Amino acid sequence: MYIFEHAILNLIKNKERNILLGIIMFAVITAAVIALSIFNGTDSIIANARVEFNSMVQIRPQGRQMNAGAAGSETTVTREDLYYFAESAHLSGVEFGPGTGFARGNETIFYLRSADLFEAFEEELRAKGLPEDWTVFRDEASFHRMIAPIENLKEVSFTFLLVVLGFGAAIMTLLTAISIRERKYEIGVLRAMGMKKNKVSVGLLTELFVITSICFVGGLLLGTLLTTPIANLLSTGENTIYLTLEPITAIQILGVSMLLALIAGVVSISRITKYEPIKILMNRN
Repeated sequence: MYIFEHAILNLIKNKERNILLGIIMFAVITAAVIALSIFNGTDSIIANARVEFNSMVQIRPQGRQMNAGAAGSETTVTREDLYYFAESAHLSGVEFGPGTGFARGNETIFYLRSADLFEAFEEELRAKGLPEDWTVFRDEASFHRMIAPIENLKEVSFTFLLVVLGFGAAIMTLLTAISIRERKYEIGVLRAMGMKKNKVSVGLLTELFVITSICFVGGLLLGTLLTTPIANLLSTGENTIYLTLEPITAIQILGVSMLLALIAGVVSISRITKYEPIKILMNRN
């Protein structure tokens, strides 16, 4: 309890120095919240889009472009055929294209109840008379074009996250080292009074963890507000992206924040606690 109380008193006594460290830490946590929220959010968007896409089935003549017409085709599929194909227990819905008569490749979309029903639905179509020179397919090319902006945003957010964490760790370690070096005499006095190295280290780390906790709360709130606007600013797609802070993201940010504080603290403290108290006090004099 004494160590914790002493740490809180030191936070108040050295408030100017701690405010500077807190500003840097707050900026790093906020940026990390934004980057990780975008990364996790876009990953979920892509996964959900893949699930939805796998339930979408189309038909077209083999070897023909998706926007090709009926000319030259040996067999045709009429609007009546499409209505017949749509009468299936495997489907949750059908989106008919604007064409009449011959059904071109990408005009009609059959929505499966489950992606696993693809083969069963194809067998049903063949049984209902779908010509052998027609193919049942999922439009992978359109899917990749659709999610390309999301994938680019995911890559950018991941790169930004690495840069932020690397830069943040370096700056926090530097500031913490400077802060602790300025308190060398205080540490020497505590050691001379009989406080062991591990207790001194725990007290200094406690100060860092308290600052980190405060910055985490503020950074989490601000990062949550800025995530969606920044994601849409960085996105090259036409659709608006809506992202929310997932619980797993908050836990990850908390873990990363505490890890950064621990690294900065351990690296800095290791340089101070190696000196003997008498040497620290003599250098002060």
